[in-house]
Formats: sequence, C-alpha cells, structure tokens
Amino acid sequence: MNESNKGWAASLMGTGSIADVIAAGKPNSNKAKAVLPGMHVGRGQRYGNVTWFPIWTDAPVVERDYTTKPAAGEVAVVEQANPTVGVIEIENSGDKPVLLIEGDLLEGGWQHRALTRTVLVAAKSNTKLPVVCVEAGRWGGVSVQRLGNKSAPVGVRRAMRGLSKNNSGVVNQASADQGAVWDSVRAYSAMNNKARPTESLVEVQNEIEAELAALKLEKPQALLGQRGVLIAIGGKPLALELFDHPDTLAERLETLLDAYLPQSLAQQYVECPARYARDFVVRIEMLGVEPTETADRLRNRPDRVVAAEAFVRNEQLLHMSALNAAHELVLAA
Repeated sequence: MNESNKGWAASLMGTGSIADVIAAGKPNSNKAKAVLPGMHVGRGQRYGNVTWFPIWTDAPVVERDYTTKPAAGEVAVVEQANPTVGVIEIENSGDKPVLLIEGDLLEGGWQHRALTRTVLVAAKSNTKLPVVCVEAGRWGGVSVQRLGNKSAPVGVRRAMRGLSKNNSGVVNQASADQGAVWDSVRAYSAMNNKARPTESLVEVQNEIEAELAALKLEKPQALLGQRGVLIAIGGKPLALELFDHPDTLAERLETLLDAYLPQSLAQQYVECPARYARDFVVRIEMLGVEPTETADRLRNRPDRVVAAEAFVRNEQLLHMSALNAAHELVLAA
C-alpha cells in the first residue's frame, strides 16, 4: 500500500473519526434509515484506470414512473426570456416525468451549462433548472439547448457543491461556486492538453471522447439488480452514485464512468481494495442525510470524508451522489 493510501485509510478507519460518525448519526438514525437503503458492495472491476464496484440495496424495486431518455421532441430546454447564467428553462410535453441528474451537461444555448442538482421534471410541465456555466468565453448564440450524454468531471462537481474545508478539516457543502467551476474547467482542460478558445468543457469532452474511443475499452455492463456504482481512482474510493431502480443505473453507468475515466488515465492504475469500498459505504450509511432548505434535497451533516447529496420524492430516494473529500481529486489538501 502506498503512503497516500495509508493516510486515507487511517482517516476513514481511525477510532476517533469513525466514533464521531457513529455518535453523530444516532439522533437522526431513524430518519436516515428511512431515506438511505442498506447498501451491498460487489466485486471490483477495472475500466481503464478506474476500479468500479457494483452496489445493490435492500430497498424494494418499485416500477419506474419516470424516464431518463425522453423521446425526441418531448423535452425543450431554452434560455429564459432574459437569459441568466444560473438558470435555464425546460418544458416536458411528454406523459412521464423526466429525471435529470446532477452533473449532466446541457449543450448549446448562450453557453454550455451543467446541472447543479438532480431534478425531476413533471409531465406536461415547465420549470426552471439550476445550472452553472462550463464555457466562460461565450455569451450568446441560439436560445435552445439539448440534453447531452456527458457528465461533468469530479472537479466541476466539487465546485457545483461549493465544497470547502474548515480549520478542523470538516467539509462544508454550500451553493454552487461559479468562479471555482470555471477554474476547474480550466484545470481539467490543461490536464488533458485541450485548451479551447471559449473554455468549453463540452468541446474538451468531445475531443477526449474521440481519443478514448481509440482505446477500444470494453463497455461496462450493469449487473442484474445493480442500483449503484462506487468509483475508485488511485486505489481509493472517489465517488458513489446510487439510484432507486436498476434500469436507471444501467442507463447511466457508462456516462458516469466516462466522466472519471480521463483523470484516471493521467496516473498509474492502482487497484482499490474491496475493504476500502465497503468502509466508504459504511461511513455514508452511518452519516445518513438530512433535510436542507430545498424540500427534495438532503445532505449529510459536515464530515471530514463524505460529501453526499440525495434527491427524494415522497420520502423515496431517487438518486444519491457522494464524493470522498479525502481524495486528492476532491479536497485532500
């Protein structure tokens, strides 16, 4: 085990640290259990230099009444009448709600955007979407955007959560930090030697996607009943994505892994031990998630390692995304 992994393992498994988590979780344990199902970690698999672990849960499978892949013409994403950076509008003319996932890239419009949190757009409805700009050098163009098939890399996700550490090393989650998003896009572009005139994350991702296709990696396949995925880079857990239904996970798996793949290829492959994956999941379960100022969004209380956000409907978890703040790609320093 390298020294970096030893340090991370100590921070996750140290007696004082995990005891604090257990103690913190007790007052709200019933509420947390009602929202977060028990999670079960499967055997790790390699995809490029990513190790990914399938996640199953003990929650009952309920038939989906939403879609993540609306039919052509059913969804229109447009700029507001008076365009602003942080908000765009969506109209769902279809008969089913549409689930959009935190980190999804929205292409076109006056600038490319990324969705800052998971949203369920009701059938036959209009609503506003919370977004950040991922193209600092453009403001103008067409009014229409489209739902792409790409997700933002982890640095952008960190900035969209407004993650920061206090003097005690505890991570706070705040509102999206647009300046930090732009900085993260620039850093990601520089890491991949893909600087673009308008600093467009979408254009960078398009170029990277073409290069990755040449690697001819075997496409990841969701396993029967799988509802989540834990992603590890450099031998340490980096993120966990969990959904309410196996079909949703299957539809999202390749997009999620591809968002992390470029950063994994920038370093040597280190297999993540299964016990690290299980310990990260246990910590997420112990912390649980709590209500925020937004009715359908829950987050864990401040912690040194876990930064989790969940989207619920009628107390049913539809999506949870948890980042490992102790990972060097998030907030290790």
